[in-house]
Amino acid sequence: MRAIAVFSPTCGAGKSWFATALCRWLTREDWNVTPFQAQADISQGYTIDHNVTVSHSVAWQAWAARVKATAMLNPVILKPSDGPSLQYQLFIQGRGIGTVSRSDYYQNYYGIAKPLIQECLDKLYKSAHNLMVFDTYRYGLYNPFLSDTDENFELLKSSSFHPAGVIIIDCRQGGALNQLCGFWERLAAENRKLIRGVIFNQWEGDRRISDIQNRWVQEHLNLPVLGHLPSLTSQYFHPESPLTFDINSRHSPQNRLKIVILRLPHLAHHTDLDPLESEPSVELSYFDPANPLGYPDAVIIPHTSEAIADLDYLHKYKFHTQLQNYAAAGGTILGLCNGAAMLGKQVNQKALTVNVPPVEQPGLSLLPTKSEFRGTSQQAEPLQTLSETLFENLPIRGEVYRYSKNSVLNRDIVAQLFQELDAGLINQGRNIWAINFHGLFNNGPWRRFWLNQLRQKRGLSSLATGIADFTERREVIIDNLANHIDQHVELAPLLTDYDY
Repeated sequence: MRAIAVFSPTCGAGKSWFATALCRWLTREDWNVTPFQAQADISQGYTIDHNVTVSHSVAWQAWAARVKATAMLNPVILKPSDGPSLQYQLFIQGRGIGTVSRSDYYQNYYGIAKPLIQECLDKLYKSAHNLMVFDTYRYGLYNPFLSDTDENFELLKSSSFHPAGVIIIDCRQGGALNQLCGFWERLAAENRKLIRGVIFNQWEGDRRISDIQNRWVQEHLNLPVLGHLPSLTSQYFHPESPLTFDINSRHSPQNRLKIVILRLPHLAHHTDLDPLESEPSVELSYFDPANPLGYPDAVIIPHTSEAIADLDYLHKYKFHTQLQNYAAAGGTILGLCNGAAMLGKQVNQKALTVNVPPVEQPGLSLLPTKSEFRGTSQQAEPLQTLSETLFENLPIRGEVYRYSKNSVLNRDIVAQLFQELDAGLINQGRNIWAINFHGLFNNGPWRRFWLNQLRQKRGLSSLATGIADFTERREVIIDNLANHIDQHVELAPLLTDYDY
């Protein structure tokens, strides 16, 4: 398997966005690409199925490569803890295992983490992918207590990859050649052989200066300059954030909606919520049902792979009472798929075998419905329908999975949200929403109309509704990144066979 490793001597040089662009460019060239980040420092994690945390940048790279984001792509994360001390939450393979200082991590946990990183790399090496884009850890993945070797290289070489490295230099910081020389001096001679070239990012100089710079790099480091990347000014992209709207879309904290997602133990189909997280006007957070709910603008009960078990979890903390009181006070609750089934009076699990009895579990009693789970996996069915009760005649697209058989006990006190029968229900008070398909919030106009309902309650101005669907917007941004490097960087040397 080939590997392209993206290095940078400084933070914020554009390493992660370049890796994202590279993943899409290579995918368009018919490579079977996978991204990889051995270790990442993040300010905010990206939650995937079953509450696993990865970095937003590896999620972007997975979208660009058109593969699923998993913890295997980002096995170690350090996330600063709240408070004045320099402590970090440590995540190993997506799960938080405690709080450490950076020195404590290297002294006591790095020896545990390194074999797990290697294990993930080995699995990727044996997978169906034929090219890996390695977004390297910016501090060099070295253990300062043992040696000063850069284990980004050691990991690649130990897994028998055919690696090629590229160095990204941030021209905004000044002293671009000094950055490059300092990084180059740190590399062992055998690792220098793996570097195929240099890219100067955020370039704003003129051609004569770049020609002088290119000659200096060639003469002193024996490296080609693969390109000078000018700044991308037409759109906002930050690899540590899910935001995909214009950089001018700013909302003060008091004008942002506070929407909470219940952190259920078996949370699934997390991508349903990505479009909401992309909204600058929304403060989206995951909420532990063991805590007091307070008064957010809306509560979302996400899809779960184990509705019976997660209902039991909510009842254990008497959270159903909090939700009922919140709804009675006019609070908005939206359930997605199995989360929608949980809103009803009762949820049943039919007997899967003769020896296993059926399971009955009281629901949250917010809608007059009853659901029976079938216990068998279902294929996705494309959904195309129109809004009916609210936001009439808006076209809606999504995917339907027949997780359960749903019965409405009293249709007089609920209304059908969409022309597709039972794709969604709403109560008379129009604050309890049950959505029985995936991809609802991907529909840009519908999402904005729903948010405007919440904003109206707060007396806030409405958002524009004439926007593209979320996945279309994200795809345009990723393709623009790939087009940018295709225009300004010579990428062929990263794929050329070399005899090391």
